[in-house]
Order: sequence, then C-alpha cells, then structure tokens
Amino acid sequence: MGKRDKQQQFILSADTLFFGRVFVLGDSLVDSGNALGLAEWYDDLPFTALPDGAPTEENGYFDGRFSNGYTFADLIANRYAGEPSEAVFPFGYDDPWVGIPIAPFRGDPDGNSLNFAYGGAQVIRGTEYVSGLDEQQDALRDAVDGNLRGSDLLVITMGGNDVRALAPHGGDPAGTAAAQAQLDAVAAEMIGQLGDLIARGLGTILITGIPDVGLIPRYDVDGNGVIDTTPHAGETSSEAERAAAATEYSLYLDALIRGEVVPALEALGATVHYTPLMNVPDGMGGVLEQGALELVLPNLATLYDTTVETMQADWMNWSQVVFFDQVHPTAQVHAMVGSYIHARMEGVEWVETMPFLTDNDILYGFEGAIGVAGEADVYTVKLLAGQAYTVNVLGIASLALDGSLADATLSIIDPYGNVVDSFRAPSGSDAGLGFDCSMTFMVQNSGIYTLTVGAEGALTGTYEVQVGYDPTYKRPEDCAGVFDIVEEETVVETVAFEPAAKGDSPDSDAPPMQLPDLPAVFDFVPPKPPGLLSEPVGHLPDLLF
Repeated sequence: MGKRDKQQQFILSADTLFFGRVFVLGDSLVDSGNALGLAEWYDDLPFTALPDGAPTEENGYFDGRFSNGYTFADLIANRYAGEPSEAVFPFGYDDPWVGIPIAPFRGDPDGNSLNFAYGGAQVIRGTEYVSGLDEQQDALRDAVDGNLRGSDLLVITMGGNDVRALAPHGGDPAGTAAAQAQLDAVAAEMIGQLGDLIARGLGTILITGIPDVGLIPRYDVDGNGVIDTTPHAGETSSEAERAAAATEYSLYLDALIRGEVVPALEALGATVHYTPLMNVPDGMGGVLEQGALELVLPNLATLYDTTVETMQADWMNWSQVVFFDQVHPTAQVHAMVGSYIHARMEGVEWVETMPFLTDNDILYGFEGAIGVAGEADVYTVKLLAGQAYTVNVLGIASLALDGSLADATLSIIDPYGNVVDSFRAPSGSDAGLGFDCSMTFMVQNSGIYTLTVGAEGALTGTYEVQVGYDPTYKRPEDCAGVFDIVEEETVVETVAFEPAAKGDSPDSDAPPMQLPDLPAVFDFVPPKPPGLLSEPVGHLPDLLF
C-alpha cells in the first residue's frame, strides 16, 4: 500500500441547506479570537498587562479560541460558508473609557464567515470590557451596512455569563426572585436585538440553549476535586450552593430561550434552529430532551474506557474529559456537539460510529496531514471480493490530539475507476464520531482501491486512516483463493502538489499494494484515574466564559 500523491480539492458536503454568509455572536464558547485581540491590544498600552487566562497559544489555546481547537460555531460556519469564522476585532469595538472606536479608520471586515463574539460577554453588558449583545449586534450591522439577507445564517450562543454573574463561584448567589427578574430582562434583550436583525433581512438563526453552568470545574474553588457542601472559612455560602444556584438559573434562562425567545423570533419571520446544550426537564423529575453536552458523554466514556455513571459520580475528577480548562469544553467535545447541531439543522439522523479501538481490528493504517486548504491525500489498498470493509478517517473527535482534522472527507474508487457509492448503514462522511468519516462497503471486485482523504472547506490538520474488516461479514480466511496478498515493504510516495482536473480518475496502473506490519495507529490513552487530576490550563479570570 502507499500514499500516492497529494491533490487539490476544495470540498463542501452536499448539505441540503444553503447559506451565503455566516455570522457569529456570543461569548467564549464561540469566540474565534476577538477577546484575545482585545487583550493583546490593551497589553500594548502603557501600564497594562495581558490578563491572566487570556486564550494565548502559550497556555495551549488554539488561534484565539477558548479551547484547543475549533469551536462548534467554527465547524458549522465551515460547512456552510467554506471556512471557520474569522474574528473581526478591532472592528466595531468602542473604547470603554472614551466611547469612541479604537480603530476608526479600519474598513469593514471582509469575508462570508465573520465572528463578533467575545469571551466574557453577557447579553446585558455589565462592567466587563468586552462587547455585549448590543455592541456585537451594532458591529454586525455596521459590517454589512445594515443590509442582511434571507440567505444569511446567524449563529448565537450567549447567556452563560449572565448566569455566572448571578451565581459567582467566589461569592454568594443572588436570590431566586432577583435572578429570575434579571434573566427575564436577558431574554427580552435577546428578542429585541435579534428581532432588529430580522427586520433588516436576516433569514435564519441557529440559537443554542446554554450549558449547565453549575457543572463547570470553576466552582471547585479550592481545587480539591470535590464540590464542598460546607462554606469555607470566612464565607457564607458553599461551593455546592453556588453550583446549585448556577444550575437553577441555567435551567430558567434555557427555558426562556426555548419558550419565549425562539417563538418570538419565528413570529417575526425568521427560520430558527434551536439545540439544547443541557437536558430539558419534563417537569416531573425526568428528561424531556437530552442536551448536546449530555448526548456526547457515552462516546467520551467509551473512548476513555469508563462509564457515564462513573464520570457523573466523580465529576470533578473526570471533568478533564469534557473541559479543556476550568470553564470551556475541549475541541473534541466541540466537534461532537457541532456534528449533532449540524444533523439537527439538516434534519438527518445523528450517527456516531466508534472507530476501531484495537490494532487487531485494523488491516491497513495510515497517518497523514492536510497541510493547506484544499489539499487531498491519496492512498491505495488491496481488497478482496466478497468481503465487507470499514474505512475510518479519524480526526479531533476520535483522537483528541491537538491539531487533528476536525471535519474530514473520504472518497473511494474501485479498481476500474468507478466511485464506490453503495454503503452499509450507518456510513457517511459524518458517520464517525463528530465529523469523522466512517464508511462500510462490500467489495465486488478484488484489486486496488483508491482512498482520497481531504477536508471540508478550509480546514487543515492531521488524521489517521483505519481500514478493517467488518466483523458482521466473513473474515479473510473465508476468502482463500481469491488472490494472494504479497508481504512486502510499505511504499509511501508523496508527489508534487498539483490541482486535479475536473473529471480526472485515479491512475488505474498503480503498483501492487502490500499488506504491511500493522502500525500502532490507534493506541488510545485513557485519562488519569480519579484523584490524579492535574492542574487546569492557566487561570481564567472571572469575566471569561
């Protein structure tokens, strides 16, 4: 087998929805670099310093995100606009002291995938320096000169910091009546600000609920791995009381978004896609609908060789599986949540297929990287007629490795140059974990098959390919005599990067493939056992979420 060449192919999946432009509003769950840009701008001023916890590369954060990779908003934007969302800072940011733009001569941001979100943002701006929903909406209107289109998609995730302001990890939570009054105002503000965008022509809104803020590790103030139920010395409320208040207020605001904000926006004429992040209660102590962050836990538990029950029973010590730091999810979680949101938007079943977890299941294994947007890697493998094979392309959702590809593509060509288009369910470009690929098919003709691995839109990153037998069909020993597989050294060749002409088919005169010694392509390392939780990455200031 071998890696034959690199080609160029700019791919967008055949999604049923079309959006000409994607805009993102919100907080640190979806910020793609605005808060970091602001922090670095103030760092350049006299007598100021970069805030502790800013999402810098030195602290392990990726390209200004509050995670180690792309956010779910980036991946949704990439699917529909062809590139992850791009931070617009300093455009549209007014100095909080003098009230004038800090970059008055900066032109409108260019592109069809723009991000106006700020880590630390509240819907109703408080004393924080970052732009709230009003300021973000103003910047968006300015960027498009007040003209939105029916083909535009707005992605918004916001409200978690409004909850944290009412249930701070380091102080007493607000009373229920006061908190609910404030969150009622938050919901009204969301309706007003988003309603104005609809009036200006906005056609579609993707709005998520908020996460269960009470689950973030930040509420373990003393870092002992336990949410203490008794107040610390000099305090009047315990960690448990603050976390419980955060959960209570999260549920209240989430219900307002679901029950008031979404219907109001739909009544104004917008198409609204809503996805809950936390569980929706049924009012009788049960769950009416699971939230996205709950739905991904079984996959994480399997990958990390544990159970959901074990994770939930010792949440603080297992929270590292979900959180990159004390507040924000990992890129792995973002990818899984993003694929769930995307499936709901497209109206298709959310399929999550586990990769092969042991080397014994793998026939061929490759490691590669998409280094520039549009690049594709081509591999060839020798397959047997009458045998079913599964081909997985693994990225960040399965591997959890920094720099892994977040949304891979895969095409398969048979020995006669025909595209393989008949697969067993579940199969597809998003049928693996997150946006990873998993395709299972029955080989009709023995010979050399060509696998082309690429990336959606403008994404880049490393990946692993697994080719293995589908255990529900007969194993290779049942196919004796079809043809011989010769054991030889693996051939790996990378040729010059050249765009592939439309209609070109892979070279059918490829050299024979060999079955190599199985490489260790998927040695998953489980997390540290409970009680060995390392310190979080950096210290996050209270305003960042």
